[in-house]
Amino acid sequence: MADRSTPRRYNREPMFKSLIRTFAGPSRDPRMAFISRPLPRRLLDEQVVAALEVALAEDARPETLVETLPAALRGVTGYDYEVLDRSTRDVTGAYRRTQVMIRDGDVGLWPGYRARAYSMRAQSKTTEAARAAIAAAEHPEATAAGPSPTSPVGKAGWAPPPSVASDLAPTAEPGESENRA
Repeated sequence: MADRSTPRRYNREPMFKSLIRTFAGPSRDPRMAFISRPLPRRLLDEQVVAALEVALAEDARPETLVETLPAALRGVTGYDYEVLDRSTRDVTGAYRRTQVMIRDGDVGLWPGYRARAYSMRAQSKTTEAARAAIAAAEHPEATAAGPSPTSPVGKAGWAPPPSVASDLAPTAEPGESENRA
């Protein structure tokens, strides 16, 4: 049987930290608008603000937080957190909100998340230049010709089909007869 003479010791530190965090409320730093809530349990708002400061000093564009924030969080906390893109945009592009979500591991990921067909990372400045250089190397004649109304991409096969000339006389509509009495 267990010895009941020594009192049990309750781990009070996490309870007090949680209570202080509850009374203090979330950080009012405007940069926290880029972070989707809730945060992982052991990650404090002050640590996130410090990591945001480091990440935005590296690259001031908030769209790149998905790439720059994990290293900054590792530097501030010493722990590897997963950072996911939660940005939203409307169809016209007039409204755009950049947000990232910080996760502690793979808890709750749906099975197809890793197999998605598109990248959620911001395009780098050299992506379009590299794509244009590859297209120019593969199809030099199309690059020299340039885009046109019939071939907007400059690729063979993008031209619309030729129009069909109508050699037939219009037919009578159904239900109408030529012999009217």
